[in-house]
Amino acid sequence: MTPEQLWAEFCQKSGIDVNTEYEAWAFGGDCETADRLAELVAKGIKFGTASSYDDYVAEDALDELPKRGDYSVIMNSKDEAVCVIRDYDVYLRPFKEVPHFHAYAEGEGDRSLTYWRDVHRKFFAECAKESGIPFTDESLVVCEKFTVIYPQGGSDDPASDALLFVEATQDYADEISAYRQEMLEANSEFDGCFSLKRMPDMKEYTDYCIGWANPARETGVRGARGTVLLCIRRSDMKMVGSMQVHHELNESMARYTGHVGYSVRPSERRKGYATRMLAKAKDYLSSFGFHEFHVGCEPSNEASRRTILANGGEYVETVFWERDGVTLERYQISLNNKG
Repeated sequence: MTPEQLWAEFCQKSGIDVNTEYEAWAFGGDCETADRLAELVAKGIKFGTASSYDDYVAEDALDELPKRGDYSVIMNSKDEAVCVIRDYDVYLRPFKEVPHFHAYAEGEGDRSLTYWRDVHRKFFAECAKESGIPFTDESLVVCEKFTVIYPQGGSDDPASDALLFVEATQDYADEISAYRQEMLEANSEFDGCFSLKRMPDMKEYTDYCIGWANPARETGVRGARGTVLLCIRRSDMKMVGSMQVHHELNESMARYTGHVGYSVRPSERRKGYATRMLAKAKDYLSSFGFHEFHVGCEPSNEASRRTILANGGEYVETVFWERDGVTLERYQISLNNKG
């Protein structure tokens, strides 16, 4: 099927104007690479890509920078349509500050930041030869996250309960603010929300989250690094949950709270979101080479316990955290790493 045919089919079934702008493209490199990456996209393993900002500058094409909501048809090496995707997150970062979660989202190799940097440092250096703009660790990178909204064969349901996992940025400020307000009104615990409870200013909060995840940051300034992930329901782009995933643990985290904290919006609970969120954290943490990770919950929190057990959690011990005056059950979840 050609890209034009798949696009027309998608538009007809989804009620979108067929004249809506989209791009048809294949991933760069040789034929084998294009096919392999297209397959990873179709499977949902690859949901991110990156390009050089300087390429747009050199071509005087800044108006063509990708943005949230953009549609694309992904092709294989034979120019056959594989799927329709749509961008849901786009941001610029210096190369040295591209976060771990973006490397994971690109779905290649072991999905680690180390692998991503090795591959893309070479790729962007080649791009620099054509643009004439030297590539350095300060060079800006265009980071995109996307979701498959219509695969070849048309089996995807645009109204499905699919979840998108998004880093906290200003693009989602309104959703974060609404989530915060609902949590406050319900007098709910802000587990997995980082410092959201004490930060009503969304710009301050999102900047804080971005800084926490920055791999170029000295850890002594703000403690161990981690990622805040917003759980967004694709059908209505509503934030239904929040999760913080720790890449590194300080002494207190290692002894009590562990690698993952999470919460679900009060109005969206008992729908299985927490279990799916922890499963995503489990997959993400595997990209760091961990063999297992730890998570805790209060003994009275039966819902959280079920979530942990559903993801393979094994009880380790019960501890008393003097700082917060709470008792926590600690669980270990094993990861199946390859190699």
